[in-house]
Amino acid sequence: MSDTAAPTAPHKLRLIISVLIVAVLAYLFWTGSRYPALDEKAMMSGAIQLEDSLSFEAKFPITADMTLPQRIFWSTLNWINTNKKGMTFGVLFAAAFLTLIPYLRRRSFKGGFANSFLGMVIGAPLGVCVNCAAPIAKGMYSAGLRAETTLSAMIASPTLNIVVLTMAFSILPFFMAVTKIALSLLVILVIVPLICRVLPQTELPQEDIICAMTPGGGLMAGRRIADSPVGAVLNVAKEYLQNLWYIIKLTVPLMLLAGFLGTVAAVLLPQELITGLSFSILALIVIAVVGLFLPVPIAFDVVVTGALLSAGLSHGYVMGLLFTLGTFSIYSFFIVWQAIGIRAAALLAATVGLLGVFAGLGAQIYYDRQSERALDILLQGDAAPVTAPLFMAAEAAGTDPWQVISADAGRVTVSAAPLAPLSAPADTEFSRFEAQTIGIDKPIEFSFRDMWPPFWEGRAVSSGDLDRDGDLDLAIASTEIGVYLYLNDGSGSFTRQDIDLGPLAGMAVFHSVLVDIDNDGWLDLFLGTYLQGNYVWRNVNGQFGAEPPRRVMGRDSDILALALSFADADRDGDLDLALGNWAAGWYRRIPGEESRNRVIWNDAGALSGRDFTDLPGLPGETLSILWTDLDSDGAADLVVGNDFDIPDYFYRGDGTGGLEMVDHASGLIPHTTTTTMAIKTADLFNDASPDIYMAQIAGRSSGVSKKLKMQPLDQYCDGIVDPQARATCRQNMQIKKWYKSGNNFDPTYANKCQQLEGRYKDECRAMLVKDLAIQKEDPKICGLIPAGQDIPRAYCTAHFLPVRQPQAAEIALTHPQILRSNVLLSWAGDAYADKAETVGLDVGGWSWDTKIADFDNDGWQDVYIVNGTWVPNEVSPSNLFFHNQGDGTFSEASGPFGLEDYLMTASATQFDIDNDGDLDVLTHPVNGPLSVFRNNSQTPGVVIGLVDLAGNRDGIGAVVQLGDATGRTQMREIQLGGGFMSFDAPRAHFGLGNERRATRLSVRWADGSQTVIEGAFDAGNFYTVTRSGSDG
Repeated sequence: MSDTAAPTAPHKLRLIISVLIVAVLAYLFWTGSRYPALDEKAMMSGAIQLEDSLSFEAKFPITADMTLPQRIFWSTLNWINTNKKGMTFGVLFAAAFLTLIPYLRRRSFKGGFANSFLGMVIGAPLGVCVNCAAPIAKGMYSAGLRAETTLSAMIASPTLNIVVLTMAFSILPFFMAVTKIALSLLVILVIVPLICRVLPQTELPQEDIICAMTPGGGLMAGRRIADSPVGAVLNVAKEYLQNLWYIIKLTVPLMLLAGFLGTVAAVLLPQELITGLSFSILALIVIAVVGLFLPVPIAFDVVVTGALLSAGLSHGYVMGLLFTLGTFSIYSFFIVWQAIGIRAAALLAATVGLLGVFAGLGAQIYYDRQSERALDILLQGDAAPVTAPLFMAAEAAGTDPWQVISADAGRVTVSAAPLAPLSAPADTEFSRFEAQTIGIDKPIEFSFRDMWPPFWEGRAVSSGDLDRDGDLDLAIASTEIGVYLYLNDGSGSFTRQDIDLGPLAGMAVFHSVLVDIDNDGWLDLFLGTYLQGNYVWRNVNGQFGAEPPRRVMGRDSDILALALSFADADRDGDLDLALGNWAAGWYRRIPGEESRNRVIWNDAGALSGRDFTDLPGLPGETLSILWTDLDSDGAADLVVGNDFDIPDYFYRGDGTGGLEMVDHASGLIPHTTTTTMAIKTADLFNDASPDIYMAQIAGRSSGVSKKLKMQPLDQYCDGIVDPQARATCRQNMQIKKWYKSGNNFDPTYANKCQQLEGRYKDECRAMLVKDLAIQKEDPKICGLIPAGQDIPRAYCTAHFLPVRQPQAAEIALTHPQILRSNVLLSWAGDAYADKAETVGLDVGGWSWDTKIADFDNDGWQDVYIVNGTWVPNEVSPSNLFFHNQGDGTFSEASGPFGLEDYLMTASATQFDIDNDGDLDVLTHPVNGPLSVFRNNSQTPGVVIGLVDLAGNRDGIGAVVQLGDATGRTQMREIQLGGGFMSFDAPRAHFGLGNERRATRLSVRWADGSQTVIEGAFDAGNFYTVTRSGSDG
């Protein structure tokens, strides 16, 4: 390295102070702004929406009615706002370099390669855009560092930052990310040293160095203060301020000019101008030049090219733009010209531009070959080569409706089948009728014994194609006979399947989930019982009974897994299970270790229970649990919703089975609901970002929310058509008038028990003894419950189990809770924010299961909440339907949509009963017959089914995105769990509104890999995307 004179003691002190300035600036910027912001972008990845042409966020909104000068003016201000932190850091850091470098004894190596490598080492961790790195490079060169070092640092900072590279691999095809890295290294380590060989000079002479060490020379001309410790601090401060002013004068005007010119170019050349363009070299050259010109913020290149790729821009254009955009800019050109010379600026710009063109051409050739291979596979050898002219843009011709353009094209096939004709139009979007009219004849199962949790909380419903005949069937849990199975005939009529339940017939089954446990392509049954554990019942070629149910190992103290969710959380190809345990509820609000939640890892399709992880945190009365990819990183995360005093928990998954608790100190979660009943995640605003909706029991049903629709309890049974169901309903409502379960024990209840008959009388007696024991806090009274009344006895025993008192350190980890409103957590930049009130989803009441789907096929997902409870109340609330207005708000519309229902409802399943492409709903009231809401939509939809032969068969955990010609992209995650005792068929439903065709489909499978398909996806069709286990 080149040497300076040996430093004296005062110089060493000033060196230490200068190093501290650099270190403090770097620490404050990296920890307070840069890396948190980059981590945020990495977390959001492809979900980031660009609000302005050169900015991530538009502080000043750009509206369609703006004139061109107005748009340029406000977009320039948005550019300044987006870049202000990075640019400020660049200027401050450049001044720090100017102050530090003169105190270094050595500032460079002799060889150009070594100096370029030094620049890469300095630049890569900086994490600033090329515009922000330019003034730093200016400061480095002015302080005496060689041109190789300064130019390489300027290129390395925006291109080789680890977080930006992580985003590139997340958003873009693998080969593009690798190409970007390879070309960046080529420029830094090879091209820059070669360019510097033809420059008149590669470092400033000693007399031209701004902070020359010669006394009284350079910018620091003037008298120094005495070199005491205080004097050293003041000397360095004076030097830093003078250097700062020097950098500001030389760089900030150019910075503003570059921002203005870049904005003009971006406004005049919007992305819509190129997204429909077929590939040609001339257009590629233009795009590369534009990318070379624009001064964009860091990571903008990755985000915007990912968005353009999703919008259908040719791969060659995307690759060319990916390399040129952000690697160089008009601002860096100005700075290099000013600092080193026009030759260096021109050669570096030309090199980046040419490499961008060559990279784009290579990417397009590679893509075309992959496309031909995909077409050949899809058309079984009948595909014709797809070519495009090189020197003029033209539409490419093709006959195949789909092209798999991702790297897995050889493993993916698409097939289509027409959906059934739409249901006949009606006065409302939905028509309600009792399920027994279409063959779902499960009776009301509710008696005196059920007037206590968990029995008053309903039974699980699950939909899926259990016989694999193409239509969707039902499994409904029963605490009387075990389980009801109903087979769909394809037109929406059902027949109960006769099965020999064996020992299950005598168990209180709460859960009956249709799920492919052993990954053989047939939906098995996972059964959860009260007190008697959990079971897997294997489906053998569409039939149950060939093999007996097999118990899943658990704790001896287990009472009930009231919440279940399935996903391939360890990415080994089969479905794992999250168990949300429940113990007693109601008075005993804080449970013990018997209620600790657990993840059972599927051991080669057995789900034996031997391989498990107990979740950290306080054990709670868990009512909802959901595997979902919260941060869009391709790995399943876990959200747990607890009742009463124990807060909800969030766990971030790593894709290998590791789960890390997101604690309150992270600042990510502002608050959650208190009595969380249902957790759902969905893209409510078509921004490719999953929102978290948490529904809760928000107080009594009277006077809770103005949005709630109430009906007097004396009208509760009046609308029931089936005579037997109506009679059972009325009998239970008569008891409800006087038996205030869970409120106060009233001695007069004993006389009322004597007036009852049959099982009601026996159960009444047992329940009152249980109530008395709880009121007196005397567990010995539980022993007085009559023999044969096992359920009331279990209630009583569970109430007196030891309570685990939370410790202060445990409580400190938890998130705050709120009452009397539901919560909608939407990502707000660096943390989640509750938008429920803003968008109109804060409604309280007795929210139970929640459905999120595009029920009217208008292209926006709506929210349906089933309401009601058996606890003491004066009125019965209706289910509520919130129609997505498409403008970021929701409007309650249960009446106009025909979705009002005042029966107390806990669970529901959404599925296409009649195969017509719209979602119907089956609800399971607590004290009422099952109800069906048939969808009468006259807007056809697109239905996507997945067959994953390389992972879990139904694609649980996959994220499906569908884009149309308007630029709108919708997202669905295939989930199994998360509501309240409710499980939906694993199909993705999309509405297109006024459009009739989508043009792009992407699937991020449960293992994190990506499939992208272009072509015609017409409304009114069911598309099956099949991924084979290996190439060929």
